[in-house]
Amino acid sequence: MSTSSSSKGAPARRPEFDQLLDSVRVCGTHGHLVDVRETLRSVLGPDRPLVMLCPHADDGAITAACLIHEYAVRRGLPVVEILVFAGERNVAAPWLNTEKKVDVREAEFRLECSVLGAEAVCWNLEGYRTPGYQPTPKDVENVVAWFSKRRPGAIIVPPANDAHAAHRVTRALGAVGLVGAGLGDALVLTGWTPWGPLPEPNAYFSYDGEAERTKEWAIHCHASQILLTDYTQYCSHLGRAYAALTREWAEGHSISGRAHRTDDRFVGVELFQIESYDPQRRGNFPPDPIQMALGMLGKHEPPGSAASEPTPTKPTDAATIPA
Repeated sequence: MSTSSSSKGAPARRPEFDQLLDSVRVCGTHGHLVDVRETLRSVLGPDRPLVMLCPHADDGAITAACLIHEYAVRRGLPVVEILVFAGERNVAAPWLNTEKKVDVREAEFRLECSVLGAEAVCWNLEGYRTPGYQPTPKDVENVVAWFSKRRPGAIIVPPANDAHAAHRVTRALGAVGLVGAGLGDALVLTGWTPWGPLPEPNAYFSYDGEAERTKEWAIHCHASQILLTDYTQYCSHLGRAYAALTREWAEGHSISGRAHRTDDRFVGVELFQIESYDPQRRGNFPPDPIQMALGMLGKHEPPGSAASEPTPTKPTDAATIPA
């Protein structure tokens, strides 16, 4: 008489199954979103500004216009938008020379900052004209000097998985500034960009119809860019979609703080990721410069340790910093 396999007990689990399941087990608990205003309350002040690092002139408006306007105008706290790379690319005006195109984008950036109430700072880094946007030693020196002088209480940077090289370099420059100025108490926020959505959003900023119109105005300051891609409707639809999703991500509670949807003041959400040192993410490839910086500032790893050394790249990657 044959005996079924079930009567002999469950078969031994194959070791490769455990390997696959362990990859999820170390990811932590289910994500939960918090109101980013609660976190920012303890880190911003008259001498500790909120700083938005903008790889391009319109990135601040697209990523965090409502948050910037809230703190700069409604709360009266210092907010700085930094144009990291000012250049002529994507200015569809063939009758203008390179210098004039640069002037157009800088003027659009300053107009946006005026609308949002933020201080405008243009770094104009030389890395804009190097392969892969790699900063020169002088660029790095200037970034560290600026962070040391202004000492931001919080910075907003692009995601680590951003597809645009200028955005990834901007994130790395934010990490350089934090380490160079020794700002271990500064809060790091990763903001959504069209080039790279947030891998693990854990904070939201809800905004009303008036703030949404301000965001639209800020985006329209960049006339040279909306001729190519009009982010006004895109951001409006995305913000409203995030508002709907946030209700679910925040464990069923509406972003107005009620258990039922009766408050129509809030029409959209800007999503962020509050960064904290995570040794599990520290080994990611490619490495995340913000995680490396948080590890150094928190004394989790010494500067220049083997874990923080970049992986050699292929010669065609052009990823070396020029002498």
